[in-house]
Amino acid sequence: MPTMTMRQRMLALVQGRQHDRVPFVQYSGIAAPNEEVWAEIGRDNMGLLQWTGIHSEAHPNCRMVAEDIAKGERRGTRTRLLTPAGELTEERFYTPTLGSAAIHKHFVVEPEDYRVLTAFMRDTVIAPNHEQVLAVREQLGDDGLPLVSVGRTPYQQLWVQWVSLEDLSCHLVDCPEVVHECT
Repeated sequence: MPTMTMRQRMLALVQGRQHDRVPFVQYSGIAAPNEEVWAEIGRDNMGLLQWTGIHSEAHPNCRMVAEDIAKGERRGTRTRLLTPAGELTEERFYTPTLGSAAIHKHFVVEPEDYRVLTAFMRDTVIAPNHEQVLAVREQLGDDGLPLVSVGRTPYQQLWVQWVSLEDLSCHLVDCPEVVHECT
């Protein structure tokens, strides 16, 4: 069998076709910059998957405004979601060692907050963005493949980014119709 490029090898594998060898693949830049990894193991020994969206979302009548905050020595960000139906606020604080953020206060706390969140979700305009996928494909060339991602469903968004799991559970019991309006 002739030698394949990493892209050909990856496509053959996911399509169930014969391939010259099993590809070793990482998400682009996740372990270290791609060039550094290739310098160690060889460009032909590691393929890339790069996340890319196939659509974009816009909210023409809403906006997010972020500001830096601090609580003692902890740095954070306060984000205000401004909609025609009102305003919601989220606060995140960063861990000093990792620099990752954890939500301290979610946007949705009380059942009344869903009205504002529903206004934001209804304001969503989705547009195709095929150019981005094609650009990533071109950029990767024979080194890998774009990995097209689709955003979270409205329900996934609720428990991952908008409301704490504890509050969401209570809201689903106490006022399910309000929660379901967002999903």
